[in-house]
Amino acid sequence: MTIDPAVHAQIQQVEALAARAWPAAEISELDGWRLRYTDGVTRRANSVWPNVNTHTMPLADKLAAVEAFYKARTLPSRYQICPVAQPAELDNALSERGYAAVARTAVQTAAATTILANTSPLRHHPEFAVEVSETFDEGWFAAYGSFAEEDRTGFAIRRTILQRIVPSTGFALLQIGDQPAAVGLGVVEDGWLGIFCMGTAPHLRRRGAAHAILRTLTIWGQLYGAQQVYLQVMDHNVAARLLYTRVGFATLYHYHYREQR
Repeated sequence: MTIDPAVHAQIQQVEALAARAWPAAEISELDGWRLRYTDGVTRRANSVWPNVNTHTMPLADKLAAVEAFYKARTLPSRYQICPVAQPAELDNALSERGYAAVARTAVQTAAATTILANTSPLRHHPEFAVEVSETFDEGWFAAYGSFAEEDRTGFAIRRTILQRIVPSTGFALLQIGDQPAAVGLGVVEDGWLGIFCMGTAPHLRRRGAAHAILRTLTIWGQLYGAQQVYLQVMDHNVAARLLYTRVGFATLYHYHYREQR
């Protein structure tokens, strides 16, 4: 499928930003690809980022080298596949090799001004107390771990990922009374704000807490020059997709993983 050059360039930019916003413990370069490893915790940090190809190795040799890399680390080989993955036939080649397609995810974007236009000022929610820490915060991490809708295995490794982030970070924590109610992480680089680690306490949902986190992080991001916002949301997470649509996000592209079986 042919991609408009402007869209292609934007996908490349967002992919590069997102990779730096969730840094792996180990990154090995292979003919332009980046082989990432972080003790098996999170797919993104334990997968190949194949969006650059310097064409110095035949594809078959590269695939074999990737499999050897992950086998040495007792993990199955995994690739993060998006519309700018190189070479263009990579996804088909992996399918023919028996790799399964999993975890289809939408990458969505919105202008910061659009998010602010579609979310309520915090003065409309006097019960909310929101703080943004620009360094890793143990209180934030404890709240994130207590109600994040994801596998909690390896949360200690997640801590190290968060502590490795180089671009400016904002750890947003919303409390109602003295009770943590919602969290989110913002990462700012090159005029973009990435949103990660969104979570709301199950018994405090549908009160506007997630909207307040998105609004707060957007305002915080603007202080650092962010004019555009991106996030990733898995296709099966219908509630999150509806939330993000309401505040103005639209899907730019999808990615999925190819995992060795």
